[in-house]
Amino acid sequence: MRRAYLLVSFAAYLLIGFARVPYTGAQEVAANGLSQPTKKAETGRLKVCLRLEDQTAFSGAADVRVIPDDGYEVEGEKDDTPSDVVFPGIATGKYHVEVNAPGFLSVRLSTILETSNQEKTVFVVMKPRPAAEAQQPLVVKPLELPASNEANAAAKVEAPPKSDSEARKMPGIKEKVLPVDEHVTCPAEQVLKATGENVREFVNSMEKFTAIESVEHYTFDKSGERKGPEARRFDYVVVVERESTGMFWFDEYRNGSNDQGQFPGHLATLGLPAIVLMFHPDFAADFNFQCEGMVHDEGRAYWQVRFEQRKDRPSRLESYNVNGRTFSVHLRGRAWIDPGKAQVVLLESELAEPIPQIELTEQHQKIEYTGVKFAATGQEIWLPQSAEVFAERRGRRYYRKHSFADFRLFNVDTAQNLKTPKGSYSITNLTDTDVNCELILTAAEGLAAGPISMRFVVPARGTIVKTVGTRKDVDLPAEAVRSARFVHTGGSGALKVDADMPKETMLDVIPFGAQQQP
Repeated sequence: MRRAYLLVSFAAYLLIGFARVPYTGAQEVAANGLSQPTKKAETGRLKVCLRLEDQTAFSGAADVRVIPDDGYEVEGEKDDTPSDVVFPGIATGKYHVEVNAPGFLSVRLSTILETSNQEKTVFVVMKPRPAAEAQQPLVVKPLELPASNEANAAAKVEAPPKSDSEARKMPGIKEKVLPVDEHVTCPAEQVLKATGENVREFVNSMEKFTAIESVEHYTFDKSGERKGPEARRFDYVVVVERESTGMFWFDEYRNGSNDQGQFPGHLATLGLPAIVLMFHPDFAADFNFQCEGMVHDEGRAYWQVRFEQRKDRPSRLESYNVNGRTFSVHLRGRAWIDPGKAQVVLLESELAEPIPQIELTEQHQKIEYTGVKFAATGQEIWLPQSAEVFAERRGRRYYRKHSFADFRLFNVDTAQNLKTPKGSYSITNLTDTDVNCELILTAAEGLAAGPISMRFVVPARGTIVKTVGTRKDVDLPAEAVRSARFVHTGGSGALKVDADMPKETMLDVIPFGAQQQP
C-alpha cells in the first residue's frame, strides 16, 4: 500500500610623512613626538559542545551563556550541529560558561582565550537532574474490555491483581497517567522544534531499512474472552522515496509482497513507522500540541506532550481502506520525548472521533521506539521496537502486537553518513593545500603521563581522524584526557576540528600563518 506524504602575527604600519602635533592630555605621545598607533584588538573563537553521558550529542532545549571575567555577556550562535554553540570574534581573556537545561543539572566552568585567532572548544556533559523525592510513583491504568455495565463500573475502582483467566480479557495496552514535575517549566516551542528536526532527519537519512517482524493477533468473543494468538513472522522492509517536489513515499513490504491478505484475520496494520511524522515540520501544523511538563518513569525523565488532530486540517497520516474506499482517521493522544535526545520514546493514540461509515468505534495504539545504531554508517536512528493495536469494529474486538528486531539500514551513499568514532579528534582541511598540524594532549592530574604530542599532515580537502585509547593513535585512555591543544599552519578558518570525548574537556585550536611551522 503506497502512502503519499507532502513534505539543507603580523601587523604593518605605513607612515607617509607626519606633522608635529601639540601635546594634549587626550593624546598618547611617544618620546619622539609620534602618536602611538592604535593596537589591533586580539580576538578568538569559543565553541561550546553539549554532550550526554553516553557521549551522544545533546539535542534538547538548553540555555548556553558565556560571560567574561569583567564585562557583559557575549552573544553566541548555533553551529551546524544543534548541540553546539559558537562565540566568534570575542576578545581574549577569561570567560565563564554556564549551561542550563530543564531537567538537567546546571553546569558552570571557566576557560581562557589566551592568544589572537585562538579557537577553543569546551565540551560539557549534561547530567539528568535526579527526580524530587516527593515525586509520585508511576500510575498505570489498564484499558480493560468488560463484558457488562457492572464490569465497567468496577474498572473505575483500583482492584487487586487479576487472575490468569481475568487477564485474558485485557487487550494488553496500558494508558500511562504520569504526574508532572511542577518545578520544571516545559519550553514547548523548543521541544517541538528539536523533535521535528530529528523526525526530518529520520526521513532524510534513510532510503530503506529492513527488520524481522513478529505479529501476534488475538480476537475476543462476545463475553470478552481473548482467543489466540495467531502468529505471523515477516521479513519486513520499509522503502522511502523522495521526489524533487518535496513529496515522499513510505512503501512497506512483508516477505517481498504488499499483499494485505498475509495478516491474521485479513486485517492489515500498515504505516506504523509513519505515525511519528506528526512531529515532522511538514505535518506538525495538522495537530494541536500541548507540552504538559516533565515526568519521570523508572528513573528517567521525559517531556509529556498531548496531541490532537485539528478538525480544520485534513488527516494525512492514517486511514482505513474498506472495499476500495478510504476513510481518514483523526488521532489524539500523548507522546513521551527524551529531553536530551529530543526523540519520541513512546507514543499512544486513540480515535479523536469514531468513524460511523465503517462502524469503527474504538482504536488504541501504543508504539515504543528505540535508538538503533547502524555499524555501517555510525548513525543512530529511532525506529519502532514494538507496537500494540486494539480496535473495535462492527461490535468485534481484536488486539494485535508487533515486535521488530534485527534492523538493517541501506543507503545509496553511506560514505556521507560516516561519523567520528567515540574518543577521537577529526580534522578536515577546507583548503586546496596541505596543512601541517600538531596535536598535544594533556592527561588529567594525578596521572604520571606527561603531555603526548604527535605531528601529521592533513591533505588538501581531506580528513584525518586521530583516536584516543589504549593501543590507539594516542595511547592514553580517553577518560584521562584533561585538555588538548591543536596547532596548525593553515591560518584561521582553514580547518574544521571536531572531537567526540567521553567527558568534559577543552580543545584549543591555534592557527598560524602558512609560512610558519607548529
